[in-house]
Amino acid sequence: MVKIDYKQYVDALIKDIQNLVQIPSVRDLDQASEGAPYGPGVAQAVEWLEEKAQADGFQTENHQGHVLTIEPKNNGQGQRVEIACHLDVVDVAAGWEDDPFSGKIVDNRLYGRGSDDMKRADMLVYYALKIIRDYQIPLKNQVVWIYGTDEECNMDDMKYFRQQAPEPSFAFTPDGNFPLSIGEKGALTWTISGQWPADSLVHSIKGGEGANVVASSCQIALKANNPEAAEAYCQAKGWPAKVVSDSELVVIQVKGKAAHSSVPELGANAIVRALDIAANAYGDNYASQLLDRIGASDGSGLGIDSTTEKMGALTFNLGTLVLDGKGAYQMEVDIRYPDAWTSDQLYDQVKSHFPEAQFETTFDVPWTLVDAKRPAIQTLLKQFEEVFPSEDQAPAVSGGVTYSKYIPNCVGFGAAMADDPTVAHQANEWIDLSNLEDLLRLYTQVIIELGRMEDL
Repeated sequence: MVKIDYKQYVDALIKDIQNLVQIPSVRDLDQASEGAPYGPGVAQAVEWLEEKAQADGFQTENHQGHVLTIEPKNNGQGQRVEIACHLDVVDVAAGWEDDPFSGKIVDNRLYGRGSDDMKRADMLVYYALKIIRDYQIPLKNQVVWIYGTDEECNMDDMKYFRQQAPEPSFAFTPDGNFPLSIGEKGALTWTISGQWPADSLVHSIKGGEGANVVASSCQIALKANNPEAAEAYCQAKGWPAKVVSDSELVVIQVKGKAAHSSVPELGANAIVRALDIAANAYGDNYASQLLDRIGASDGSGLGIDSTTEKMGALTFNLGTLVLDGKGAYQMEVDIRYPDAWTSDQLYDQVKSHFPEAQFETTFDVPWTLVDAKRPAIQTLLKQFEEVFPSEDQAPAVSGGVTYSKYIPNCVGFGAAMADDPTVAHQANEWIDLSNLEDLLRLYTQVIIELGRMEDL
């Protein structure tokens, strides 16, 4: 293989990660338009990368704002290999110490929403393409770089794209952890709505940022006149909270810690804390019942807790809860489930605990599993071991939801190390810049190998 000077690309790579992080590519359907189906922020990221790729001499195709595809002009005509990335990011909640779209670098860390999920990887694989061009490395297979725009929400972008695009023989998405994710748990999101009991002390609640994020903040108003009960309870628990009151209501703003819904144990759910305050500081019966049912992140309160050898444990996240002050509530829940369950079985079990409520399924994809013995997967693992020999080498099953759910023959491959702190979807999201050169080497070598393989 030709000797490649990766170091010469690192400074420009960092600058382009910054440039991309500085684009607030958060979905905004209220401002969607033709060619910008997920709003202007996401469309701006697509436009930026499309113009960059065209200036660099690559073939591009904008699929009505849903997906941008990029290919080298000397692309091969063999089997189709896809590299699947996304340009959209989750919304920003409270807790940021700086501008979440600054791309600021401090102590060799680059901060910003989407830096870890997944704009670092977006640019790493793009620079691998630039290296293949610069060193005139031929590809036998047709390698296609895919940049989607709705991965963080409903993946409507990939549903649209797959109706038009041929099925790849192999694909990977650098949207998770190394060494490799050979499968993903099933993912299920419901919006559950119903009536709150009139005799409850809870007047209103508003908490959470989305189903796939552990709630970092929640405001609850109680029909009470003793704020000192909430203050004392939160102080005893060590929970950051602000309590105000008037003659009719005690209003509590309680903080938690955001985390990705696939790893809820790494966060602290502010909605659960709010229900806990209502139940245990004020003795509200319905809050206590609700807490018993949906307060545990393993789903044990609903009787759905389970662990399998192949896929690990089920996780449950109460992502949002809104009670409007007039008795109507709505909550979003996210479940990542192993191969012990189907979504229909989960519905039957959870519905039995909320018989009067209405359930709307907003996301429902089954678990996936790819044969770890495939030559392409063995190639990924071999290249990873060569570049990062001291890291864990065992492939795993992920609790995340990536494009692997909609792209056939797709696995997760980086870009975070298995023991990296989980910062995706959290305040002050950041990436370590110290290993960018090694990551660039890895992705370039992997793409070159996949581009040459006859048996994928």
